Amino acid sequence: MNKYMMFVSLVFLSLCCLAEEKKKIYKYTDENGVTHYSETKPNENYEEADLPALSIVPSAPVKATTDNNGESITEADDPSKVVNFEIVSPGDEQNLWGTGLKLTAKVTPLTEAQQQIFQVQFVLDGKKQKPSNQTTQVFENVYRGEHRLQANLLNKFTQKVVKKSKEITFFMHQNTKK
Repeated sequence: MNKYMMFVSLVFLSLCCLAEEKKKIYKYTDENGVTHYSETKPNENYEEADLPALSIVPSAPVKATTDNNGESITEADDPSKVVNFEIVSPGDEQNLWGTGLKLTAKVTPLTEAQQQIFQVQFVLDGKKQKPSNQTTQVFENVYRGEHRLQANLLNKFTQKVVKKSKEITFFMHQNTKK
C-alpha cells in the first residue's frame, strides 16, 4: 500500500511540475516491478516517460446578487438563494414543428446543494404538474395551438413556492399528411 501511495504522489508531483513548465520526466521499472520517476536521467536504465497532457479547466465566477437588505450574496454562500430560475426550453414565442405531440421543457440547472432543498413544478396551460427533482420534464399529447408554460420552484419540505419563472408562450404545429 505504501508503494502505491508513493507512486501516486510521485505521479502527481510530476504532473504538477509539467504544468509549470515542460520538463522531461524519466522513468525506470526495476526487476521487482517498481516504477521509478526522475527529472534527471541518473543512468541508462531510465527512459523518457510518455505522460498524458494535463487537462486544466478554468474556474467560473460565481454570480453575485443582493438580498432584501442590499447586501451582496451568492448562490455559493447560501444554496437556498436561487438567483436565476427561468425556462430555457422552449423559448418564448417559439414555434415547434413535428414533435410527435411531445414537449420537452427545461429550466436552469440547480446546484447539488439546491437539489437537496428544492423541486421543480411545471404548469402547462394552467394545469400544475407533479413536483419533480428533475429540471427537465417531457409532456405527452401536447396538441397544436398556442400554449403557456411556467415553472415553480418549490421547497421540498414545505411544498411552498419559493420562486416562479416568467410565463412563456409557445406554439405547437403538426405537419400536414397528404
